[in-house]
Amino acid sequence: MSSERTDFERLSETPGSRVGEAPQRAPARRRERGRQIAAAVLGALITAFALLNLDDVKVHWLLATGRTPLILVIAVAFLFGVVVDRLVIRARRKRQG
Repeated sequence: MSSERTDFERLSETPGSRVGEAPQRAPARRRERGRQIAAAVLGALITAFALLNLDDVKVHWLLATGRTPLILVIAVAFLFGVVVDRLVIRARRKRQG
């Protein structure tokens, strides 16, 4: 047997694909492109939001009170929300599995 591919194999592969690798389907590429566009739009909105919220605000932290840029307060609240979300998802998965 030759290691040479048949004509059918050469015709059926997509440009840029490797031998033995399943070609990526059009819906998967479209979905990936949609995710990239959504990420770019979300990044632009977050950047605009950050630039509009640079004023200092009085914040009562757990141990002290001080003036802090509003964007920092928003970022800390966002990160806290992400951590809580991850912990809740982890707890649900442990209970289910």
